[in-house]
Amino acid sequence: MITQLTNTNLIKHELQATNKKEVFEELAQMLLENGRIGCKDAFLSDIETRESVSVTSTDGIAYPHAKSLAVIEPAIAVGVKREGIEYGDEDGIKPTLFFMIASPDNGADHHIYVLQELFGKFSEDFIENIHNALNEQQILETLINS
Repeated sequence: MITQLTNTNLIKHELQATNKKEVFEELAQMLLENGRIGCKDAFLSDIETRESVSVTSTDGIAYPHAKSLAVIEPAIAVGVKREGIEYGDEDGIKPTLFFMIASPDNGADHHIYVLQELFGKFSEDFIENIHNALNEQQILETLINS
């Protein structure tokens, strides 16, 4: 499933963002530029609404996600910020890996299957391998082969 949802154009080896809002903006911009969402503002509004329910972060990995009418094609935008970003994590952990999941709001539970697949990959080794990746292609290979 991962290979249909992301590619090197949807991965950023080093995010420029310095806070949570900027992370969301940067990842959503990649989704927009790659034709996966039709309206960045509408999608970000749906992400913020979902995030207000509960913080989407665990063990140094953030996974903001939303079902949105703005989604043209399901996708995952991936970003890395090795020094971490304050995210409001209940354990005070600053995530260093970000997976923004864009799911169409068509009644299907696409996002649940994506989250299950991603959670199956999450481990200390996975985080380390992503951090050690030298470029977007190596990050993609880690995602596919983990």
